[in-house]
Amino acid sequence: MLTVVLAAAVVAAAAATTALVLRGGDGASDGGGEEHPVGARPAPDDPRRSMVEKPDPVVAPDWRVQTNADKHSAFDVPPEWKTNSEDTYVGYNDDREGAEPGTLLVAMSGPSEYLYGWCAEADNPSARSMAGTKAGQGASGTEEAARNEAMNWVLAAYDQEQLGTFEITEPEPFTSEHGITGHTVTATVTDLAENRHEPCEAPEGGKAVTFSFIDAQGDLATWVLLTDTGFPEEPSQETIDAMMNSLRPYAVD
Repeated sequence: MLTVVLAAAVVAAAAATTALVLRGGDGASDGGGEEHPVGARPAPDDPRRSMVEKPDPVVAPDWRVQTNADKHSAFDVPPEWKTNSEDTYVGYNDDREGAEPGTLLVAMSGPSEYLYGWCAEADNPSARSMAGTKAGQGASGTEEAARNEAMNWVLAAYDQEQLGTFEITEPEPFTSEHGITGHTVTATVTDLAENRHEPCEAPEGGKAVTFSFIDAQGDLATWVLLTDTGFPEEPSQETIDAMMNSLRPYAVD
């Protein structure tokens, strides 16, 4: 996996064979499973943050709700997904030769994870899919942010050396069913290097779906869904659309 920095076109691309997982609070919520033990360390809660009632799911009664008060948003995930505390962060470090150890390339907070722990042989617990929200970083608007983040995440998680075949869609306007407006982009990678050292079956490819928007405080934010592709339980486009459409305002003062 890799970190690329492409000029004006925008990718500060993300990285990594090594996933960063920082868990704060009580870890999993909604009965989504146990807190990840690897890389865990508490993140301080904001004492100024008032308690906000967690919303009910809007997609279906058995779906779960992942909240992110810092990004003033919430979204639903299917019942088999694991939700986490808002101060849980996941991301990727730069694992390319010569990279500064511990260089963080991409990260998002309040993630939900699918098929967490699927590979028992992995050094660190991993998931086949995850979704969460992050702040915008230097983009001029939602179109640029959506494109940047899509490329950054797919490069970071799957192909830091850029040996595969990449495709990316043009930014498309999108408004969730709850009035959040911005742009969405999908980036994919296939033809991954056959010499990848995977403890379990290597994915056929990877996909990142992004939805960049202006949150309730006027800040640029991006919802990111990252998933392996080509495995039997891969989230369908219908499921991804339902998750993205459920994005709604939350913890708005």
